[in-house]
Amino acid sequence: MDFNTQKECICLGESGYRGRSEHAVDMDITLPEYLPDIVRILRCSCIPGVRSHQVNGDRITAECTCLVRVLYINEQGRLYCFEQNVQFAKQIEIKADDNGRDYFVGAKADYMNYRVSGQRRFELHGAVTIFAKSCNKKNCEIVTDATGDGITLKNEKTEICNLKAVIEKLFTVTETCDAGTLSEPMGAIISSSASGIIHELKIVSDKLFLKGELIVHTSFTGAETGEIQSLENVININQIIEAADISDTCRIDAHLTVSDLEIKPRFDLSGNKNLLDISACVNFSGYGYENTPINCVKDAYSVKYETEVKKSVIYTSAIEEEIEDNFLCRGIADLSATGVSKVHSFMCTDLSAGFSVFENKYTVSGEVTIEIIYEDIKGEICFAQRNIPYEYSKSAPQTDGILTCNPACDITARSYVINGDGQLDVRIEINVRGFIFCEKENLVTTELIVNKDKIKNTDTASLTVYFADKGEALWNIAEKYNTTVDKILRENKMTDTFVKEKCKLLIPKM
Repeated sequence: MDFNTQKECICLGESGYRGRSEHAVDMDITLPEYLPDIVRILRCSCIPGVRSHQVNGDRITAECTCLVRVLYINEQGRLYCFEQNVQFAKQIEIKADDNGRDYFVGAKADYMNYRVSGQRRFELHGAVTIFAKSCNKKNCEIVTDATGDGITLKNEKTEICNLKAVIEKLFTVTETCDAGTLSEPMGAIISSSASGIIHELKIVSDKLFLKGELIVHTSFTGAETGEIQSLENVININQIIEAADISDTCRIDAHLTVSDLEIKPRFDLSGNKNLLDISACVNFSGYGYENTPINCVKDAYSVKYETEVKKSVIYTSAIEEEIEDNFLCRGIADLSATGVSKVHSFMCTDLSAGFSVFENKYTVSGEVTIEIIYEDIKGEICFAQRNIPYEYSKSAPQTDGILTCNPACDITARSYVINGDGQLDVRIEINVRGFIFCEKENLVTTELIVNKDKIKNTDTASLTVYFADKGEALWNIAEKYNTTVDKILRENKMTDTFVKEKCKLLIPKM
């Protein structure tokens, strides 16, 4: 029989390009005439965003924004807000062979410092980082079967998670929202945040149909009294996303990231600022996986000819479990040192997420950053920032590999209660989703070459006596004596492919 090999192509994910570029934020600001003098600055923040990006040649060009927001107190103790949106373009160099890939481009604030140089002037010095990253699809051909020329195979059935598609899509969500019943018209926005929640994903003809929500939290001052109020707006997300190479058998690990948020008060028909124009740039990151059973050839030899076996170590993964749950984070924001009589604004501005496994449990954990504008016991308006830790744990799947996960966590609700000790009892509802993968190191065969010019010496005894040690593998013995594991099993009436105890084996000739 002629020698034939069968191969199968598997597609693995690996970290691709990682690049970044820093942008300096240096501003010398004089307050406009409609704003009062500065007595005390409460908070100076720099909120960067990415509105769009393009790949041109050997670089990514990102159209970016940087919202500078300064909260300060005037002589009457009233809170005012100055904000200025700076637009700029930033380029990130990439390798020429990276063209055509999908990139995630985001921005983060590094720092922001200020110096007051007069009642109406201040200087800002800060920096933001624009970063880009991609995930590569790495194709790998492995030998799954071979026949002819006396070939003998050592096989192992396993399940491999094929990465079928990598999708990065930036889209814009816009809506004008009614603020509802307010005690007074809106003045200035003092803080805002948004998170995207995925409710449903459907695959139809190389397209993803996405349904979700954008949850937007806004705090603002009243136009007349300066009283701080807060709003929550929920905007429906309905998007059709092109997804080539994806099929309805794929499972999608998807995240929504708000890369830029712009909120502007707008006049309604009565002439009051009771409307909010909300515009958000949302980045969809989706990875389409398909668990595929596969037969891996771990080793091989021919009983007739000398054989060359080329092997490679690959790191494969399989989906073990999908996380999709809501849980409650509770913590204490301690303001007892300053004293708190009233909270004017309570915002969650950042959330970190990590994954770990210990013993028989996996844990998603991190911190929620909260920003509080409050009134102390002297009646002065103050600002505080606190970090609230959280932890979500479940029983881990039983496996012999390494469990990994890239969880997506988003805040869906928040509340607080002031206790008698000047502390805030904080309650934050968090939505967590993601895939738990089992990663393994696999030694696979990538090429089998039978050399028919080198015939093996088969002039041996019909039976050979071999004294085996405990734990020896019959595969190694069979290869040494140019026979097969099946023949040794039959000749010695054995069922196990490993020697249980020291013994004498009869090794039959082929």
